[in-house]
Amino acid sequence: MAEDAILVQPASEAPLSEASNVAKDLNVAIGATIAVSLIALLLSALWGTSIANGLNPAEAQQNLPGDQVYYAWDEPEYMPRHEECIDPDNGQDAGYEGYGIGYEPSLSIDKQGNLFVTAHKDLRWGGEGNPFAPVIGGDLDQWYACEDGEMTSWDYWASWFWISNDGGQTWGHGDNFEPTPGPMTNSVIGSVTGSGSECLGDEGDIAVDANDIIYFLDTTLEDNWWHMFEDGGNTYISPTVCERMQTMAADDRPWVAAQGDGIIHYLGNSGASPPECTGDSGRYWYYHSETGRAPYSQCYAMPGGWSTISAQNDGPYVFVAQEDADTASGVVQVRVSADYGRGTGPGPGEGTWQSPIEVGPRDGNCPEGYPVVNNNEGGMVVVAWADCPNGNTGAWELRVAVSYDNGSAWSSWNATAFDRGIQMYPFVSISEDQVVSLAFYGLDYDQNNSDDGYVAGKDWYLYAGALHHPMEGDVWDFKIVDPTPLHTVTAYEESSGDTHALHDFFETVTSPDGSWVGIAYQENVGLHPFEENEEQRYIKFVRGDIAPNHSVVNSSSESGMNMPFFSADELILAARFQS
Repeated sequence: MAEDAILVQPASEAPLSEASNVAKDLNVAIGATIAVSLIALLLSALWGTSIANGLNPAEAQQNLPGDQVYYAWDEPEYMPRHEECIDPDNGQDAGYEGYGIGYEPSLSIDKQGNLFVTAHKDLRWGGEGNPFAPVIGGDLDQWYACEDGEMTSWDYWASWFWISNDGGQTWGHGDNFEPTPGPMTNSVIGSVTGSGSECLGDEGDIAVDANDIIYFLDTTLEDNWWHMFEDGGNTYISPTVCERMQTMAADDRPWVAAQGDGIIHYLGNSGASPPECTGDSGRYWYYHSETGRAPYSQCYAMPGGWSTISAQNDGPYVFVAQEDADTASGVVQVRVSADYGRGTGPGPGEGTWQSPIEVGPRDGNCPEGYPVVNNNEGGMVVVAWADCPNGNTGAWELRVAVSYDNGSAWSSWNATAFDRGIQMYPFVSISEDQVVSLAFYGLDYDQNNSDDGYVAGKDWYLYAGALHHPMEGDVWDFKIVDPTPLHTVTAYEESSGDTHALHDFFETVTSPDGSWVGIAYQENVGLHPFEENEEQRYIKFVRGDIAPNHSVVNSSSESGMNMPFFSADELILAARFQS
């Protein structure tokens, strides 16, 4: 169930007589004795017998799992469709017709707390048939958007682009992303003369620079569209509608970072060498611009496996986390530039990119197991990744690497949430106060007191937890964020070993003041009308506000009981770390 913060507030005090003061002093003494006893019991539970054995608090603190931070989670929200595009006969489950079908959401935030979400549309739900039927199956037909009677779940041709200007309470569509009904042939014309929403897109990513300019990259399979906004997504400012990036074709997953005044970093995934780049080869290709758009002054391969990118918003540092190779095992490495990614190549002597730094091991070939990197402005960098040394359906591991000096020195450790289960697609966000929030799609094999493994009927959930200033060995106290299961394992998935129902990733952000986090993620609902053994996919958002000090947070993972959790500074005499 969702977590609610219960504040512990002192009762108001009225003037006291001398006798009352004596009684009060006695009550305080008794209360203090009881409090000390309770604290001793709590500390004994946390530290074992360390206090009884004569260890001082400083020594005992070494056994703490870390400075936990807890959130009070709001009710999750589904991303909306335009009202005029809602079709109750298009195959969506009853009650979900007003929600956007999609998966693999990207989430970004500006300095004002405005939020931006994009997501992959369901490409096989633009009508009963599709124009690529010989390749992907189905009946040969046009794709449609917002067309009555065509069973469409698309409002427009571009990938979804939602905005919120009230911290995630309400959601709408960005400027120039109005409904664009009709067949795909209309999109071809519209991409030249119409609105940004008419540019046919496959999936995208969003970044915001230091001036709060929003950059939305949307893949077209043969290139990429580039959309720019300001004013919290309410003003479309691209010089031309549907501007081509003039970058790689067949990008399977774009990643975009932005910093300063229009400095753009694009990391694209392609198995083929882009003709506009150098003649080397690799899975990921790096593009750099300092004008907020094309042309790109740099383009070269960054050899390695699955990769992600992040950058300081105001500072000069850029970080790429990646597998060292497209192999089942190896290491996770980080590339660092201290000069906005400038240079002619990713190696020493080739611009400002340093040699790759190994930050931790990997063992197993997890499906799309991206090592995810994020940073704050104060020099903190965190990388998180999933490991599956026991195979797809065996027990997975969650690993974390942390640096406090812009990637020079690293600590790395196992932060696995379940002894038996799957922790998939971890994503990390960091506040300027060094609160590190981790979220992942999780399947606990022990749920419902079960002793079996990956079997039909078990539920996937969204989990999250946070630590202040994590240090090697610290453990995140992960909680279920959304009480609704994101997916239930099917008999087909059990028999085939398919763990990919929630697709490739999702994303989180931390608010500018560090007081709350937001998560955009996927939930599967009902049966897909056109795909066998698939579900309808919906995009959701949930916000969690940090529970204040001296609070008790109710948590219930699966027991249904309200269990109190105290912030670390309520339980120890001196905090391990104080900002």
